[in-house]
Amino acid sequence: MHLEKIKRAHKYGFTLLEVIVALTILIISFGIAFQAFNSTLQSWKRGNEVLEGFQNGDYTMWQFSSKINSLIYFKDERKRYAFRFEKNNIGNLPVDWISFVSSSSYFLHPYDNLRNSPHRIQLFIQEDEYGELGLHSISMPALSDENDYIEKYNPTPYLINRNIKGMEIKIYDFDAEEWTDFWEHENSIPERIMITFYVITDKDNQEEISYSRVFNIPVAESIKQPLTSPTISINNSQNNSNNSSRNNTINVGS
Repeated sequence: MHLEKIKRAHKYGFTLLEVIVALTILIISFGIAFQAFNSTLQSWKRGNEVLEGFQNGDYTMWQFSSKINSLIYFKDERKRYAFRFEKNNIGNLPVDWISFVSSSSYFLHPYDNLRNSPHRIQLFIQEDEYGELGLHSISMPALSDENDYIEKYNPTPYLINRNIKGMEIKIYDFDAEEWTDFWEHENSIPERIMITFYVITDKDNQEEISYSRVFNIPVAESIKQPLTSPTISINNSQNNSNNSSRNNTINVGS
């Protein structure tokens, strides 16, 4: 009778080996489930980063579109309306600098006095007060000398977007039919440019998202038929008026 009870207990119980195998299978299952969950979580996080990056890039690109499409250019011997840009890098990121005259209020401080008038805008990447790179701007009156104005007034850069850590400018060379990093025309504007913003939204993951767009500058057509600046036009009109008044005589025969 006692032997039968032992056999019955052995029949319905678990051996140590069975328990170990069951635990091993359970641990492996939990491991696979955790990896799948972690992978899904990382994919979701990265998807949000990409979406946020595109939102940052798209909105800033939309503002730049308005800014560059409102570019103003007149032929001027003092080069006050010239388009300028410089190439630069910080680490592996391009941090180019661009400057032009525009009438659009985008990229200006909300209380900037130049919001409702033509002005020169500088766009560049630099560190903010927290040591983080970001897109900044400086504005100045359109007819002011760029270097003299900055040296005299030392304007405080306006932070536009701290998620944009890099900016690259390329000019299209219609003769060579290719994009180039060079712009040698000191008193002119390009017909077509490409700008790329590099967006980083996660400090832990420093992988950037690039966002590019090509712009044809409408006012570039004026290069083929240049318009003189308003100040030159006024002076020329005054001179012509003075010359006309001096030569406007009537000879009456005797």
